[in-house]
Parts: sequence; structure tokens; C-alpha cells
Amino acid sequence: METKDILKQLRKSRGYSNAKDFCDASGISYSTYQNYEAGKRVPTADILITLADFYGVTTDYLLGREPLKNPVAGLNITVDNKKFIDIYQELPELQQQLLVDAMMKLGASAEKGRAIIAEKQKLGTIEDDNTENKAAHEDAG
Repeated sequence: METKDILKQLRKSRGYSNAKDFCDASGISYSTYQNYEAGKRVPTADILITLADFYGVTTDYLLGREPLKNPVAGLNITVDNKKFIDIYQELPELQQQLLVDAMMKLGASAEKGRAIIAEKQKLGTIEDDNTENKAAHEDAG
């Protein structure tokens, strides 16, 4: 894949439907960037670094020299998990962050719920012990 195609694909996958919005967000000149996506110019080293930092990829990836690394490669994941990860990777960066924040809150809530259940189970055991002691005391008396 050529750099122009990679730039277009990255821009769209990150939620920038048009180059103008992307340029506003990244600080790159719109007229210059148009030439990159059209294949009329090749980005300079400085622009490649800016783009790589903005997208979180390597300059080699932007130049078509290496595939985008799969952050979940080698993990033991189910088909449903893979589908979720694929959808997540297609989201714009802001939506990815919102999703991560929501997952962190859910995780904290679940942890709190597990702690409450564990505490209730301890109390239940204590109550069971008290009931057994009371029954034994009544039997003795």
C-alpha cells in the first residue's frame, strides 16, 4: 500500500471524514496535506514524524514498510473478544478513550460489588454460627 492510501485509511479510521478536520486537529497545513493524500507530494521527514506521533504508528508504517502491529496478537481471545477489539480499533481516538474510561468505571464498580458480596458472605457465616450456637444453647438448657 502506498503512503497516500495509508494516510487516507488512517484518517478515516480515526473518524476524520474529511482532510480539513484532520488538518485542524493535527496542525498540518490543509493544502500541503491534500497533496500527500493525492500522491502529488511525499511527506517530509518532519511531517512523517508528526503524522506517526498523531496516529500512534511508526514512520515505517506510514511509508508502507511494515504492517501495523496487532496489539492483541498472541493473546488467547474468543471470537466475540476479537470482534470487540476489531470494532474498538476502528473507533476514533476520542471514542476509544471514552470506552476505556467506561470500562474502568465498570471494573471499579464490579470490584466494589465483589467486596460487598464477600463481606455479606462473611456476615452470613457469622449469622450461621450464631444460629448454631443458639440452637445448641437451647438444646442444652
